[in-house]
Amino acid sequence: MKKQESNSSNSSGGSIKLPSNLVEDNNTTQATYYDKLLAKFTTRKGHHDLTKQTLLKEETNNNLKILKDQQESIDWEFWTSVISDFDRVNRTERTKFRSHLSFGVPPQLRGKLWRIFSNSETDSDLVENEYRELLDKTSSHEKLMRRDVSRAFPNLEFFKEKDGEGQEMLFNVIKAYSLFDQHVGYCQGLHFIVGCLLLHMPDEAAFCVLVKLMSHYGLRGHFTPQMETLHERMYQFNQLLQTHLPQVHWHLDAQGVLPSMYASQWFMTLFAYRCPLELVYRVFDLLFVEGSNIILNFALALIKKNQQTILSLEFESLLDFFSSGIFDAYKDNAYAFVEDAYSFDIPSRLLTKLSKQYQIEAVKEAKIRSIEDGVKRENIKLQEQLKKLRQSYKILEMDHREVAQQVIHSKVSMASLDTENQQLKHELSVMKAEMEKLKSSVSHEHQEQFEELVKRNAQLIETNTTLEDKLSELESELIEMKLKYAESENGYDVMKQMLSEVQKQNKSLNKQ
Repeated sequence: MKKQESNSSNSSGGSIKLPSNLVEDNNTTQATYYDKLLAKFTTRKGHHDLTKQTLLKEETNNNLKILKDQQESIDWEFWTSVISDFDRVNRTERTKFRSHLSFGVPPQLRGKLWRIFSNSETDSDLVENEYRELLDKTSSHEKLMRRDVSRAFPNLEFFKEKDGEGQEMLFNVIKAYSLFDQHVGYCQGLHFIVGCLLLHMPDEAAFCVLVKLMSHYGLRGHFTPQMETLHERMYQFNQLLQTHLPQVHWHLDAQGVLPSMYASQWFMTLFAYRCPLELVYRVFDLLFVEGSNIILNFALALIKKNQQTILSLEFESLLDFFSSGIFDAYKDNAYAFVEDAYSFDIPSRLLTKLSKQYQIEAVKEAKIRSIEDGVKRENIKLQEQLKKLRQSYKILEMDHREVAQQVIHSKVSMASLDTENQQLKHELSVMKAEMEKLKSSVSHEHQEQFEELVKRNAQLIETNTTLEDKLSELESELIEMKLKYAESENGYDVMKQMLSEVQKQNKSLNKQ
C-alpha cells in the first residue's frame, strides 16, 4: 500500500522511520491537531451523547432475539451479555470471550457488534453531521480516488458496478475522511478497511467506526505521511519473529526479504488485501475487542502455519507466496486462524519495551541519516562542481584541439613560407647579380652620354655667348635707332609747326 504512491520500509534491515514523538511534526503537534478534530464531536467538555449507542444496543438485542430461535448452536445468552455490557465481559470473562471469538462473531450481528465494541455511536450525531457536510466539499484527490475505488474489491458484487451504490459509498467515506483529517489526506490502504466496514453497515456508521479505528485503535499512525506507527509495528514484528520463529527469521533475512516487503500490506489493510474475507472479518472481530496489537499475532500465525513452505522458497518465490498463497492454509478454517493467533502470548510490557527500543534505534538512525543527508547534499554539490569542471575541461579540451590544429596549420604555413622565403632569397640574389651587371652596363653608357652632353653643353654655351654678343649689338643698334627716331620726331614737329605758321600766313594773305 502507498501513501500517495509512497512506500514504507521498516526497521528490519531497511531504514528506521523516526517515531511519532521525534519526527518533524512531533507527536505533540500531531496529537494537538487530531485532538482538535475530535473535539468537534463533544458537545461540551467531559460530556458525551450516549443516546445512539444505547439505541444501537437495543436494536442489536432485538435482532438477537429473532436469531435466537433460528440458530440454537450459538450461545446467544453470552452475546446478549456482550451487547449489554461489552467492557465488563471483556474485562472479567476474557477466556470465555476469546473462545467465542474463535468461532466468530455472529455474522448477522457482526456490523452492529463492531460498532458496539468500538463505541462508535457515542456522539455519532455530531460525527454523521460532519460526514454529511464533508460530502458537499471537494477533495483534490477525487480523480485518483475514483480510479482506485473500482480496484479495491473487483470481484465483490457490492463493489463491482461502476458508480454503483457500493463504489459510491466507498468513495464518499474515503473522500470525507481525507477532508476531515487533512494531515493523513488520501491513502490507498484505507479502501480495504472501509470496504470491509461497508459490507456490514451504512456509510455514515462506517465513517464513525473509521474515526474510532484511527483514533482509539491507533491506526492513524499507519497512514500519516511518515507512517510512524506502521514502522514501529514492523520493528516489533521483526523482533517477535526472531524470538518465536528464529529459523524462519534467519531464512528470510538470508534471502533479503524484509517485513516491509510483505507485512506492511497486512497491517495497513488489516489483511484485507488478497486475503479471503472470512479471515479478514475474524481479524476485525479480534481487533475491535483486543486492540490493534492483535495484528501482530495474526502475522505470526500465518508465518508459523506456512513455515515449511517459507523455508523451501527463495527471494522471488517468497514474495509471490506472501502476496497471496500464504492465506490458503487457513482458507477453510477461520477458527484455526484465530486460535493460532491467540496461541502467541505477547505481553503488552514486551511491546512497550520493543517500542522504546525502536525509538532509540530510530533516533540513532535519524542522526546517521541526518549525517548521510548532509554528506549526500555535499556530494551533490561536489557532483555539480565536478560536472561544471568536466564541462569546462571539455570546453578547454575543444579549445586545445582547435589551438593544436592552429599550431599544426601554422607550422605547415611556416614551412611553406620558409620554402617561399628561400626561393625569394634565391630570386633576390639572382636579381642583385643582374642589377650589378645592369648597373655596370648602365654606368658605362651614362659616362659616354655625359661626355656627349658636356660637349653639347660647351657648344651651347659658345653659341649662347655668340648670341648674347649679337643681342648686345642689336640692342646698341636699337638704342641708336631710337635716338635717331627721337631726333626725327623732333624735326618733324618743328617742320609741322613751321608749316602751320606758313599756312596761317598764307591764309592771312589770302584774306587781304
